[in-house]
Amino acid sequence: MLSRLLVSVGQLVLPVHCAACGAAAPTDRRWPLCDVCGREMADLIAAPYCPLCGRRAGPHTVGPDGCFFCRKYPVRFSAAVRVGPYEGPLKTLILRCKDERRVAIAERLLGRLLRERLALAPWADQVDRIVPVPLHWTRRIGRGFNQAGLLAWEVAGAAPKAKGISARLLRRTRPTPHQTSLPSAQRQKNVRGAFAARAANDALKGKGVLLVDDVMTSGTTIGECARVLKGAGARDVYVAVVATADYDEVGPW
Repeated sequence: MLSRLLVSVGQLVLPVHCAACGAAAPTDRRWPLCDVCGREMADLIAAPYCPLCGRRAGPHTVGPDGCFFCRKYPVRFSAAVRVGPYEGPLKTLILRCKDERRVAIAERLLGRLLRERLALAPWADQVDRIVPVPLHWTRRIGRGFNQAGLLAWEVAGAAPKAKGISARLLRRTRPTPHQTSLPSAQRQKNVRGAFAARAANDALKGKGVLLVDDVMTSGTTIGECARVLKGAGARDVYVAVVATADYDEVGPW
C-alpha cells in the first residue's frame, strides 16, 4: 500500500510519460508506454511474419521455403526475426531513438524486445558472431552513435555461442544517400560495394553470423551485407531487426 502511494506521489511530482506519444503512462508496465500505445504495440508484436525473409505474411502463407515473396525473390540470408512491422508506436520509437538521440529507447526497450524475439529462434544457438550493420564514420559522428550497435549489445544474451559484439568485422566503405525514397534498382546500386569485410581471417570463416539493424525495408542493405560476409567465408547469415517495412516495389534482394 505504501509503495503504491509513493509511486502515485512520484508521478504527481515527476510524471512518467509514454515513450511513444508523450501521454502520461503508469510505471508498472512491461514497457514505458501508455495504455493505448501498449495495446497497439502488443498487436504489432503479435503480427505474423515470414521466418525466412522477415516480411509481413499471413499464418497460412508461410511454408518451409518461406512466404510467397521470398520464394519468388530468394533472400541472401538464412532466416530472420523481427519485433513487428514498421508502424504505429514501434515506428515512432525507432525514429525518436535516431532523430532525438534517445539512446535509452534502443537500450532498454527496443533491444530487449528484439532479444526476446531472438531467444525464440530455433537457430539462435548457431550464431557465432554478432555484427551490427555499420554506419559510415561521418554519419556516426553526426548522430553520436550507431543504433544497430546498441541493439546488437542488447540481443547478445540470446545467442549463447556468441562472445560479445564483432562490430569491426564489417565496415561501410563510403557514405550512401538514405534509401527511403529510392526505387528498387537505385537502392541496389546505392549500396553495391558500400560494405567490406575487414581483413579476411578465421573470425568469419565457417561461422554463423547475425546481422543486426533497426529497420529493414526492401532488404537491399541487409542483402549486400550478407553477400559481403558470405564472400569473406561466413557459413550462414541470420538477421535480427526491430521492424520490417512493407515495400511496394518488390525485387531481388
